[in-house]
Amino acid sequence: MMDAHPDSDLVIDARGLVNQFGSHRVHDDLDFQLRRGRVMALVGGSGSGKTVLLHTLIMLRQATAGQLHLFGVDIQTADEATRQSLRERIGVLFQGGALFTSLTVLENVLMPIKEHGRFDPQWLNELGMSKILLAGLPADSADKYPMELSGGMVKRAALARALALDPELLVLDEPTSGLDPIGAAAFDDLIHTLSESLGLTVLQVTHDLDSIWRGVDEVAFLARKKVLAIGTAVELAARDEPELAAYFRGTRSEAYWAAAMRKAQDDGAPVAPHIIGTQA
Repeated sequence: MMDAHPDSDLVIDARGLVNQFGSHRVHDDLDFQLRRGRVMALVGGSGSGKTVLLHTLIMLRQATAGQLHLFGVDIQTADEATRQSLRERIGVLFQGGALFTSLTVLENVLMPIKEHGRFDPQWLNELGMSKILLAGLPADSADKYPMELSGGMVKRAALARALALDPELLVLDEPTSGLDPIGAAAFDDLIHTLSESLGLTVLQVTHDLDSIWRGVDEVAFLARKKVLAIGTAVELAARDEPELAAYFRGTRSEAYWAAAMRKAQDDGAPVAPHIIGTQA
């Protein structure tokens, strides 16, 4: 049975989540919301539980306590058939790509399509090729094995597989790690293009400062076992919390913050926090 959530614009709505392993509590009374059509980065310091939260939000693990709605459906009360239908609306690019090395790119992309068996077999190759091209790969990459691809091409092949079932929510775990700055920027641009053209909502865990400052619509920052704040990088950098100041105005982010200040001065706009869903 589906328990409809009143706000249909929320793709993910988590309230009071607790994630705990034994006596160790990773998240405590955590709230998180992601609206349809947004590209969001999930960031935080080491040990803040980014991957644990990501896995909880896409039903790869069960929260210890709290409420979670996906696409307006309460997953705690949903039956297994409903949960499976929700999983099919989510495409995931795992860290490192996680391609099957014994399969070609096309065979990797076709795996989820064949598994769900909703398509006419005579169109499978054409459908798989369309996803490969959509991910920005050349057509001749379809018959290559992962070991024959560059790091950037592996990421795009994994993206093609994540897009195989036409998901509404695309989840990316460190999508630009290991890529050079030009390749990472091109991947960020591709994600934004796909979001706009396909109406995708995107959630990505990343440490890439270029992505955090320029490649996403908003940032959710994990600290103190909660989502401390959600906003743009500029908005979060203007906050006084020590965790936010260290992350967004520290040595590594100094150039980005200075550039944001110069742009604000040129535009004549104040840099004032306008934060969504803050938690002090």
